[in-house]
Amino acid sequence: MDYKTFRDEVFAQAKAKGFEDYELYYSAGNGFSVRVFKGEIAEYKNSSTEGVGFRGTYGGKMGYSYSEKLDTALIVPMLANAMANAGIIEEEEVEKLYPGDKEYQKVDGYSPAINDTEASEKIQMALDMEKYALSLDPRLTMADYCSVANQESHVAISNSYGLDLSQKTNRAYAYMLARAEEDGVTKSGMEVWYGKNFADFDYKSLAKKAVDTAVSYLGASPVPTGEYPVIFDTYTAADLFGVFSKIFIAESGQKGFSLLNKDKVGETIAAPHVTIRDDGITELSLENSAFDAEGVATQNKAVIENGVLKTLLYNTKSAAKDGVESTGNASKPSFGGAISTSTGNFYLVPGEKSFEDLISGVENGVLITELAGLHSGANVVSGDFSFSADGFLIENGKIARPIDQITVAGNFYELLKNISEVGSDLRFHYFSGLIGMPSFLTGGLKIAGL
Repeated sequence: MDYKTFRDEVFAQAKAKGFEDYELYYSAGNGFSVRVFKGEIAEYKNSSTEGVGFRGTYGGKMGYSYSEKLDTALIVPMLANAMANAGIIEEEEVEKLYPGDKEYQKVDGYSPAINDTEASEKIQMALDMEKYALSLDPRLTMADYCSVANQESHVAISNSYGLDLSQKTNRAYAYMLARAEEDGVTKSGMEVWYGKNFADFDYKSLAKKAVDTAVSYLGASPVPTGEYPVIFDTYTAADLFGVFSKIFIAESGQKGFSLLNKDKVGETIAAPHVTIRDDGITELSLENSAFDAEGVATQNKAVIENGVLKTLLYNTKSAAKDGVESTGNASKPSFGGAISTSTGNFYLVPGEKSFEDLISGVENGVLITELAGLHSGANVVSGDFSFSADGFLIENGKIARPIDQITVAGNFYELLKNISEVGSDLRFHYFSGLIGMPSFLTGGLKIAGL
């Protein structure tokens, strides 16, 4: 059954059963991925998902339910579950459906060109990428995650107030984890490519970057314990900001899980050249959306502008609690999940200096290129963090040697104030949750090594 026919039947039955208002959230997707290992296909997937989430007001309370199939026989039990769930809600704040906005930005997030590449061609890309990587350096022992893939999603939201929105997006990607070995020590390097057309994918470039990274870590050793100026590259910057992006979610402050709340808006919380944005639509990203999971039009906004906290991120429920408007950041983990809040295209606005310029400006410091223990080593409430790390020693403005077995520690709130330089090399990292980061330099972080 198609979505619109199913939706109309759901709405008719919801009205008949006494729901005061109601909404249907439709989500469908499909994906292809192939992973090769030692010249053979190690994993091949062609997957698809489809389902709907229902929510509606019954007896003054919001009830949730969902169905993994668009089958009219499942409508009655789905609505019954929503009615039962509404009856056990104890929260004082009443969740409400959104009637819609007058205008929504246009998003061209779907590229038909992705589908022009056949599965056999993508398999060959992965095989060629692995073969080329293994030819580049005798110390490379394997490329155990060598994959080519694409994903497509379709989201639609309709409710009894007349809201009717739909959007399709897709993207292509490839990645490789290369492993190099020397003197019994193994190091790895990862590189990822994202795009809207496989014709733009250069497997040789990706393979070389992954191999070069792995090889560059060989011969690593710790540095003496102390405080160092630290450069985070785009990957580790995204990892770090990805972990602590939760502090900018209004719900976190309302529940005491963040030091930021509505009373902090207007205060200086970062260095004057630090601007962090959360944009629904930006040409910098491949993952744009005109509306959030509640049907609120997404916004392009500064979260921090020149060091000053300008806004937190809201859905309609948390916005009502703070007496403000939603920022269009409602999210759902799946069609069956409850409404929460998340970042959109969340990124640190790049500066003018290149990555090489940042390196050349450091006399004696550390470049961090890998972080581990991201969740166990972070206290999101206090902002304290302590992560295992690898990277490179910087001496006299040049990368001197690789380093490993170190720990980098500090406080995220203090780090925001101590960022002294922001690079120009902005890059979005989708494995980190749509976090866009350039490399940046910060001072005074503790490095535990020798």
